[in-house]
Amino acid sequence: AICWAGWLKGSYLATALLPALHWVLAAHTCHEATHGTLSTDPRVNFWLQFTAHPIMFNVFVWVPQHLLSHHQYTNDYTLDMDVHHFAPARLAKAAPPAVASTAPLFGNQGWTFVWKGCLTTLGTCILQPLRTLTEKPTPNFDVNITPIPEAVPKWVLLLSMLPSFFVLLYPLAAFLLTDPVRALFLEVWPWIGMSLIWTTMTQTSHVQESCQPVEAPCWTANQVQTSLDYSIGDPVATALTGGLNAQSLHHAMPTICCAHFPDIYDEYSRICAEHGVQVRTSRNLATALAECLNYVFKINRQYSGEGA
Repeated sequence: AICWAGWLKGSYLATALLPALHWVLAAHTCHEATHGTLSTDPRVNFWLQFTAHPIMFNVFVWVPQHLLSHHQYTNDYTLDMDVHHFAPARLAKAAPPAVASTAPLFGNQGWTFVWKGCLTTLGTCILQPLRTLTEKPTPNFDVNITPIPEAVPKWVLLLSMLPSFFVLLYPLAAFLLTDPVRALFLEVWPWIGMSLIWTTMTQTSHVQESCQPVEAPCWTANQVQTSLDYSIGDPVATALTGGLNAQSLHHAMPTICCAHFPDIYDEYSRICAEHGVQVRTSRNLATALAECLNYVFKINRQYSGEGA
């Protein structure tokens, strides 16, 4: 709240801190709430999921994408919405090489992943809801494969977007004429800062060569093996990442609050080993991100698909 108040007043410091503090405070709340694990009271979960607004994601679009598509069909090119967010960059080995009318930036669609990664929350908060409102198809599909629930009318979706539109327009209206540099910083950094955090925290957990789907004995085993864990059992990492450092555990048991992850991870890992299910791991977030980028550039090497 202090950072948002500072942003309204044009504070450089408050704006600089805003994305990180918003993530740390809201990531647990909104993510747990959308999974129904923040509270045993569904009314609490419903209202607190909106802490994702205005610069993380739009709840009404996020729930069908995240819970119904991504969590059920993780890394499945035909059914997981998440592997299409960065099109024409390829994130899944099953994806065909992109056919582009012009060569990609620096000859590799991996750079598309990078620049779109700096703007992801503009997509989750504004572009994806607008696509739903205008009934446009999901990228790489002929229809919108994750429509909002029928119980949510379009006017409610539009109303839910107003805080994001405010963040997008307020700096220009308040500061552009008197202080254009300040206006530009207040306009751009909340989105870029949050997008960098968002892309790093979410994509490193699945966009990995080791996490591509392979034959698994059951649905749960597939969830485990298409996710990457890092900084195992570290409560600080769990707090800062919203539990995403134990992504395979979250995908295997999405109805368990991440506050319990450090205490149950060893037992979970032992059970997986007993049943021959491989838990994919990396040392920490930095190594996980490096492995993610290495895989993305490898699979997108040359726009012809060479090296994938």
